[in-house]
Amino acid sequence: MKIFQIIFLSIVSLSITFGQGIKFEATSFNEAITTAKAENKLIFVDAYTTWCGPCKWMAKNVFTDPQVGDFYNESFVNVKIDMEKGEGPRLAKSWEITGYPTLIFIDKNGMVIHRSMGSRPAEDFVDLGHAANDPERQITTMTKRFEAGERNEDFLWKYTDAMTSAGLKGFEEVAQMYMDTQSDWTTEKNMKFLFDYADATMDSKLFKYTLDHREAFETLVGKEQFGQKLSYAADIDRSKNGIARDNTEGLKTHYAKYYDDKTAENKAMISYFNQLMYSSDPVEQEKFKAEIQLFLAGKPDLGWSFYNSAAWQVFEITTDQNLLKKASEWTDISINDTKNSFNTDTQAHILYKLGNLKEARRYALSSIEIAKEEGADYSATESLLEEIEK
Repeated sequence: MKIFQIIFLSIVSLSITFGQGIKFEATSFNEAITTAKAENKLIFVDAYTTWCGPCKWMAKNVFTDPQVGDFYNESFVNVKIDMEKGEGPRLAKSWEITGYPTLIFIDKNGMVIHRSMGSRPAEDFVDLGHAANDPERQITTMTKRFEAGERNEDFLWKYTDAMTSAGLKGFEEVAQMYMDTQSDWTTEKNMKFLFDYADATMDSKLFKYTLDHREAFETLVGKEQFGQKLSYAADIDRSKNGIARDNTEGLKTHYAKYYDDKTAENKAMISYFNQLMYSSDPVEQEKFKAEIQLFLAGKPDLGWSFYNSAAWQVFEITTDQNLLKKASEWTDISINDTKNSFNTDTQAHILYKLGNLKEARRYALSSIEIAKEEGADYSATESLLEEIEK
């Protein structure tokens, strides 16, 4: 299941330079506009939050790239904006930001002309900048063309993709228009389009089509990827119908609409434990510690993510050595299912807390290596490694 992100420092005009990469200007919004007018450039805004992992990854691995820096420093006035400080919340609302990072391009009159949501590698990020500088590829231009009545299939495909990338609402309406131009929905190209752009909700006609042809879509994108999108849609539907997470029988009935009985039961229990897992209430935390051990004793088939999340929560809330050893066993199950930077990092932290520094170091190094391959943020694992090596 897939699913799914300005504060301008306002006193002096300083430069924040990340290596040889992008030079970000620490300046007020009005000063940035003044600079953009004087230099006849667009403004690039990295709209981020301090807790956003993909934002940190972009800052460390993409903004520091010399070729990225050469292009962006030449083409744009670059600024970084924390969306939770200063003018950030107001601007986030004005720009309808729904996820982070959101990469925004603004003209010298202060109008958003292009945008994209989420992290991307250096090559794609440079292409995004070229699109922002090309009036024909700007999202605002495409919106005007759509509003003027353009409906050819190539344009509808590209506009759907641009809207989705930008995190804008209404993309499924355009996706439906594209599909209405197609006589055969079963081609690989159209099935991929359907899966990528069907809104993950049971209210979506396109998503219901993927469910009606589930086996074909599982073959196309893989059972895990299809399952992720289905799980997200089922969870959204649960929330919309007001089914409380502690209503396990109601949850089982709800999930039985989308899964076989055993999977529906597991989904219900995952939903129940997620409420306990992320609660700050000490009573619920104690309840979680007591009940999660019984639930996982039979090693139910839940996928790597839940085992990893349960283990991490134990790491966060207890120093009990026996429970931490259980959490390490759950992390082993997670790693054996799907080894990645997240569960190897969890194992490193748990083993560190258990005092097994040699193994903690081994898992930390493994997590960092995998994170580099995944393009994920590994700063927290590096900090742990520094503590281990002290």
